[in-house]
Amino acid sequence: MKTTTLIAAVSMLLPLVQAAVPSHFSDRAKEILSDSVAVQPGEHPLNIVYFLGNDNEPVADYERRLSEIMHYVQQFYAKEMTRNGFPGRSFGMQMLENGNVKFHLVRGKHPHREYAYATGHGKCLEDIREYAAAHANTICSDHILVIMPTFHDEEYNDLQPGGVPFYGLGRNCFALDYAHFDLRHLGQNTHEGRLLTKWLGGLAHELGHGLNLPHNEGTVSEKAALGTPLMGAGNYTLGMKPTYLTLNSARLLDRCQVFAPAGDKTEFYSECPAPQVQASSLKWEGDTLKLAVTCSNCEYVNVLVQDPPYQVNQDYDAVAFCTEAQPAADGFCTYTLTIPVAELAARRNTGKAEQGIDILLVQKNGNRYRWRTVFDWSTLKKDDVIPLTNPGQMWQGY
Repeated sequence: MKTTTLIAAVSMLLPLVQAAVPSHFSDRAKEILSDSVAVQPGEHPLNIVYFLGNDNEPVADYERRLSEIMHYVQQFYAKEMTRNGFPGRSFGMQMLENGNVKFHLVRGKHPHREYAYATGHGKCLEDIREYAAAHANTICSDHILVIMPTFHDEEYNDLQPGGVPFYGLGRNCFALDYAHFDLRHLGQNTHEGRLLTKWLGGLAHELGHGLNLPHNEGTVSEKAALGTPLMGAGNYTLGMKPTYLTLNSARLLDRCQVFAPAGDKTEFYSECPAPQVQASSLKWEGDTLKLAVTCSNCEYVNVLVQDPPYQVNQDYDAVAFCTEAQPAADGFCTYTLTIPVAELAARRNTGKAEQGIDILLVQKNGNRYRWRTVFDWSTLKKDDVIPLTNPGQMWQGY
């Protein structure tokens, strides 16, 4: 039995925590969270930092508002992980006795204008590192969500938030706060409701990046059934239209430190031997592509198929698939995948142009490698097996 399969089986026996919605939450939040699923106790909580410059203050009532928001986002992930076969798994959070989320209030050394969108993340993370050094054992994992108040100037305000970092950066991610960032507006066809969809969906999406998730698109049939993937364009639909996590994303979260259930003592992101690819091939058979990869030292092998260009923020069309594994020999497994061409939802090519396939190698400790192959449809001959002897550079992380 694969190690992750064993962990998943054992985790199903762990007690699930069904916390009551705090009495001081808004009536709208109580309504929205009334169908909450139980969440497994975690091993390493997500660190959530409310960050200020040395000259500004938190947005009013941020502890209640953002606690409601974070409960909602935690529930979205928990429900989608449950649907994908990982019951009750979500990111853990440090909690206060009253049911609020614990926010680390960190005041930076510089005026808030110096923590602007383009370059402010560096100074911000430096200040957070100093905070962590001065407050032993307060930062409990490698993943940090940073929330900053919106700027208030000629361009930005509470009705048009912005100005601060809002993106994923490795295991760190950034979001913003503003006066109307409140679950009370969820689903409303008002300016505040549309703003909430944008910034709530954006927080959940950028958090996904901070939890090791790349962009990915759903297949044609999956999107018809489930809506829009969060790590595709779901940052514009969460809370308003059906939004989901692909199985590709759920597998990555299964091997994310802050999703580890209590008792999972994996040394996440520690050094270990890189995966070794022994063989790989691609075959065009009928109306399907058949991919096979034989490699070692992997828990999962995920696949993304996309049109060029392949740069970050040009990859929202990367259609996500998951391979099936069969033991080979000497510690190797063969991972196979059948890709119906009709399921490539966002594909613009007509069959005679370049196509990229990224093979994502996921290790037990959460280390991730990406191995890209690029081919031209015109070079594929039906029923010919094409050895992918040199599919391109493998690099760690993505």
